Amino acid sequence: MTTGSSIPDNDAEKQKLVRHLGTFDSNIRFPAPYVAFAGRPSSQIFDHGWHYDALGYRNDVAAGPRSKNETLRVFIVGDSTLVDGLTNDDTVPGRVQTLLREEFGVGAYVYNFGAISSCLNQSIMLSTMKFIDLDPDVIVIIGGGTDTFQPWTFDPRPGNPYNMFALEAIYGDLFSQDQRQGALSSLSRESVQDLIFARLRNLRLITRWKDPAWEWEVVRKFELAVDRLGRLSKGIAIPVHFILQPMVVRKSSPTESEKSFASEEFLNYLDRQYERLKTVTLEYEGKYGSRDFFSIHDLSDAFMKINEQIFTDIVHYNDAGRQIMGSSIFGLIREDCEISHRTNS
Repeated sequence: MTTGSSIPDNDAEKQKLVRHLGTFDSNIRFPAPYVAFAGRPSSQIFDHGWHYDALGYRNDVAAGPRSKNETLRVFIVGDSTLVDGLTNDDTVPGRVQTLLREEFGVGAYVYNFGAISSCLNQSIMLSTMKFIDLDPDVIVIIGGGTDTFQPWTFDPRPGNPYNMFALEAIYGDLFSQDQRQGALSSLSRESVQDLIFARLRNLRLITRWKDPAWEWEVVRKFELAVDRLGRLSKGIAIPVHFILQPMVVRKSSPTESEKSFASEEFLNYLDRQYERLKTVTLEYEGKYGSRDFFSIHDLSDAFMKINEQIFTDIVHYNDAGRQIMGSSIFGLIREDCEISHRTNS
């Protein structure tokens, strides 16, 4: 099954999956039409003090019809790195809004469309199915992290939502037309875990999980998704900025704590893949050509020269990291925002 690594023990791998199943939390990954999942709409996550809006995203008020006092409307899309923060203002989108309002006034609004574990294809579907009717001036999509590390642990099919294998296993058994009784017939937690693990194990065999060819397929699906964004931007005629996000393997001097976030095998995999993702961003225009409404940026090295602790795990960062990211995003979109603000004022 694997090249250059030991063959996993099925019992150990199942127990690893069972531990992860505790994170399949319906409060933060509630099924959402077309985009797989978002937060549970209009819910409170008491452990963190978070509130989800009516669409299932971390905003005080959900994006709706544009009000007359909005001279600038920016949507920022991505994974849980956008959800992190003690308050909405403390999140990366909240910090971008603060900077935009200092520059363009209180009519500048930034809406946070971060969803925990969301991958790039989910961001594309969100942009396609929801944003067209909400009249944004600028769309920012942050990705690369979940597209790289989630296929290693969860659904091994690159580009799939992380929990798709589990949904398929449960749905396939519960609604099977086969006369045989399925694994869910007993409705026990253990039977569900067995069913889900069997699906995961079979998919790993089919996809040749961890093989060099599988690694390159992860990169290929990322590249196709990025180009899908580029083609989409032309159709909707709204400036779209894609940002390759930072990860702990992109620090030149990680702290001892940062070095301990994952196994050496996994960190080496992330390091290889991020070098490849960086090449995709660097060579994009040469391969696909420039697009009037699409910009691609590499912020994966945003923390490269910082010696102090920045990351809290392989992809999430602390308060200082959120400020750096907020300032960096502001700098990348400022010109487009200035044009939109001048037009709308």
